[in-house]
Amino acid sequence: MANMEYELSTINKKINRLEKTQIIKNYYLILGGGKIGTAFLQYARKNRFPFILVIDRDENVPASREAKIIKTEDELANLLKNKASASLLEETLKSSRAAGENKEENKRENNGQKTVGENIESQYYFYKMDLDSVPFLLNYGIPEYIIPAVPCHAVAYMLSYLLKFPLRAGENQSPKEIQNKNQEENSLVSELIIRPEDKKLMSFFEKLTASFPEDVIAGSYPEQGMLFFSYAREGEICPDSCPGPRDRCPTFGRKKPETITEYTGKLLRNLPGWVFESHQMKPGIGGLKGIDFKQNLLEIFEYIGKFNENKNKETFQNLEDRTFFVATTCTCHGILNLFYIT
Repeated sequence: MANMEYELSTINKKINRLEKTQIIKNYYLILGGGKIGTAFLQYARKNRFPFILVIDRDENVPASREAKIIKTEDELANLLKNKASASLLEETLKSSRAAGENKEENKRENNGQKTVGENIESQYYFYKMDLDSVPFLLNYGIPEYIIPAVPCHAVAYMLSYLLKFPLRAGENQSPKEIQNKNQEENSLVSELIIRPEDKKLMSFFEKLTASFPEDVIAGSYPEQGMLFFSYAREGEICPDSCPGPRDRCPTFGRKKPETITEYTGKLLRNLPGWVFESHQMKPGIGGLKGIDFKQNLLEIFEYIGKFNENKNKETFQNLEDRTFFVATTCTCHGILNLFYIT
């Protein structure tokens, strides 16, 4: 009982904090400063995007040479506080002008005077930081766009750090050992990894995989609870500047009856889950909308809270009955991770 009360208290605090978290307009967070992250940074500079923050655990990545280096956590915190305050003020003034409540502001505009938020010089920053510190960033506000540019499922890792459980896929441990370890650490959620000898869970995973057309399954990894999707076939490499149309692959001349996002969304009929849709920011690079990111996180936290509040241990003994998925998808590609409530 004490452990359940702790879980509910923890998740409720997360929900309350997240509900109050601001979406910071014109703030683009790039996760990873390698080839993809640098390409987007260069695109943003060319198109005068207002505020870019690149993070990477390697301080020597290419993007670090094209942005101002932030040296301390305090400097980063002050920067984000100021950006959040300016964004909030700008949105307030816009609302006032739209409602006709700020005559003086309208007068200044008509006289050609500058107002808050106009002609602000673009700012590009780099900070040495790994994904496990993303919750620190989100404390100061959620970016308008998040651009994943790392060789992993960024959303799954961010969720694991927000819920404070480490992803252990690939470790030489049984699912039961991982479950016990996460429970000892008061983890609310754990990743679902499936060993070949677990026939029941393997059957569950195979049924999940069969929900998708065979020609879009690019990788199936039950031992990590993961599925990869792509309209590209083995050995095919998409060009860096692909526009990613929804109905046809222009590179390989392949029809796309449905997007990967649409296919993944159909899973919701039979399994709880959340799809984080990646929208094209420039040809070849996608990003998550901060407002959608926040809403999905809120729904995940609320789902976990309600499950813990109402769960009957006799009813939910099977892991598959406590399983949900998190996926990041676009029109052509996607990745899915399975988790379960401990």
